[in-house]
Amino acid sequence: MQLTTSSSQLYDCLEIAEKALPVRSTVPMINSILFEVDEKALILSSTNLEMAIRVKMEYQGSERGKILLPPKIVDIMRYFPVSEVNININLDNYRIDISGGSAHFNLNGADAQDYPTAAFGPITPEASFQFKQERFKKNLRSVIFAASAEETRPAFNGILFSFDDQKIKLTASDTYRLVIKEIQNQSWSFESRKCLVPARVMREFLRIIEESDREVSIGFDSKTMAFNFDSINFTSRLLEEKYPDVSGVIPGSYKSRIVIDRRMFEEVVSRAALLAEGKNQAVNLVLNNNQLEAKVSGQEGSMEELMPVEQDGEDINLHVNTRFILDILKILEEKRIIIDFHGNDGPLVFRLVDDQSYLYLVLPIKKMN
Repeated sequence: MQLTTSSSQLYDCLEIAEKALPVRSTVPMINSILFEVDEKALILSSTNLEMAIRVKMEYQGSERGKILLPPKIVDIMRYFPVSEVNININLDNYRIDISGGSAHFNLNGADAQDYPTAAFGPITPEASFQFKQERFKKNLRSVIFAASAEETRPAFNGILFSFDDQKIKLTASDTYRLVIKEIQNQSWSFESRKCLVPARVMREFLRIIEESDREVSIGFDSKTMAFNFDSINFTSRLLEEKYPDVSGVIPGSYKSRIVIDRRMFEEVVSRAALLAEGKNQAVNLVLNNNQLEAKVSGQEGSMEELMPVEQDGEDINLHVNTRFILDILKILEEKRIIIDFHGNDGPLVFRLVDDQSYLYLVLPIKKMN
């Protein structure tokens, strides 16, 4: 099997496919990239059995076949010296010759016959709908940061997709904070359901999908969720854990509410984080007389800074993790935001001034070390 193609385009596809390769696996076959040639495309695929990626690259030729490529092919194409690459594949002994300009590589491939292609998602999904790539990426970014990375409570390692009443609700939490984003005015024909998608898989998805007005088609069945966009098919296994009902942790009314300049608040908390110490990296927030004061005191020094706010309600004095505050402030684009306080021991709830579909709740630190 012989073919000639663009080395840069091939590298771009390989770089995307590489993201689903396992870090460590006892299944030797999935440590390789599946390379297929058909009448219209070169197809590059990989899976770690939790997620799978398939990328198509347009190609016109008479050759047909498939082989498993070693991961080193990605680095070879990254540094390939010329714009065209010649690939000669011997399907009898799985030898791969790669040449172009003065460069010549010989690689050992493997038989692709038993590669687990079932990992690449539902061929006929039980349900599907379309979304603008840019909008979907923005909404996913607004929640994914709050998902837990610890394995002790597996349900919180996922992003919960809830489909109900032509509305999507995205939920993420690590038990110390919670974020909920509702996406209105969607259209589909399937019944209400929930899908729990691994957050670590969705982080890889965010690195691939573009901020484009082109659509992404999202389909799922009982075990997988698949995303099709441009020339890419991205599939994630669904988590089987039951996500707890988090609606009860959201307070019904606040004791104090402020409206604050988001950029100013981010800059002040960033300065406070320079001296915040310990596991909690805490900053003391004191609300009094239309001013919010940020204070930190530790072995290396102390800081305090006042910020003007619009205050409605009682004064507040509490401590909160600086990282939990900065995570949300760096994502939001709004000029001003709302923060609801629920007493000195209650949660902080971040809201948007002109958008009631988003909520971010953070628990305060009740005891300082």
